[in-house]
Amino acid sequence: MRIGIIGAGIFGLASTLTLRGRGHEVSLFEQGTIPCERASSTDLSKIIRRTNYDGAYLELVERAAEQWQAWHHQLSGAIYYQTGKLDILQSFTKDDRHYQSWQLLGERESGLQLLTPAEAGHRFPAFSLQPTDTLLFDPWAGYLRSGQALEDLAGLAKSQGIQLLEETPVEAIDEEGGEVVVSTRESKQRFDRAILATGPWIARLCPSIGQVLRISRQQMAFFKPADPAPFIAHAFPVWSAPSASEDWYGFPFLHEGLVKIADDRKGPTVDPDTDREVTPDFLATAQRFASERIPALADAQLLGGRSCFYTNTPDNGFVVDWISERILVAGCGSGHGFKFGGSIGPVVADTLEDKNNPLGDVLRIDQRFDNPHI
Repeated sequence: MRIGIIGAGIFGLASTLTLRGRGHEVSLFEQGTIPCERASSTDLSKIIRRTNYDGAYLELVERAAEQWQAWHHQLSGAIYYQTGKLDILQSFTKDDRHYQSWQLLGERESGLQLLTPAEAGHRFPAFSLQPTDTLLFDPWAGYLRSGQALEDLAGLAKSQGIQLLEETPVEAIDEEGGEVVVSTRESKQRFDRAILATGPWIARLCPSIGQVLRISRQQMAFFKPADPAPFIAHAFPVWSAPSASEDWYGFPFLHEGLVKIADDRKGPTVDPDTDREVTPDFLATAQRFASERIPALADAQLLGGRSCFYTNTPDNGFVVDWISERILVAGCGSGHGFKFGGSIGPVVADTLEDKNNPLGDVLRIDQRFDNPHI
């Protein structure tokens, strides 16, 4: 088939590579260059974790890790880092997702580890830990260098003869005469099928699903410590510190020469074309948190930050489903989609080819959005 894919974030690129591997003729449209600096997939780093998942999502993220590792070794060798992840928890009861993950994963080989504050403090001394904290460590977890990953995968796509149409915004997508017509400012191209993987801009081309989505601004802060040694991955892994009012997470010292922290609480609703500047209030809040929980960052230089946008569905799940006879939506990552880039391609390809894939059932729209609660 001739397939047009709109959007070269991780969902679009992963789908492109899988479909090309199955012998389809693929053209990939991107409004900017790859990686597009405004895309949700473009950033310094994204966490890959298995906690808080079960069922199909757990299997998908575990499959994704295998593919990320393969791409890491095949391409630049600078994509995937398995650092482990420390969760600093104020609540750990049977109703909490972390507790449920511990019950599900704790008995596995390389399962989750419950640490005492003394044990965690010895292994990860940069954190200020309280006697009441529950410390949950998962050696499986790590992070992905997301911008680097997109650059590498785009290079792989080019090497396979895939048509990458950068700086080519799509203005409309229509079905006409048994084909899909993708219109840009310069031309109209016809395809047998099309995939919308446009992230926060999906409402522009698909109002029917856009009306149930919420695009939120998520901010992050960058610190440059005078001494990076306390923040090297073996002593400062990927981490999170959720509480009733905040949901901080962060990374070890990154290739770019900084430490990144962010708050995962859903931010205010924004238009996808809004600038990505960070607010002074957020930076002050980030500095306050760092001083309280990561004292070694207290005197670090605050370099600033940036924002990325989450495309949130009512149930925070992804969407891989048909919106018409020939147009498929693949995206709506709801803030946790990037890590699944290693396994989402086959799900999208199977859906497009009308092949049964039980892992894709949970991603179909069905009746999921009858009662939006975002």
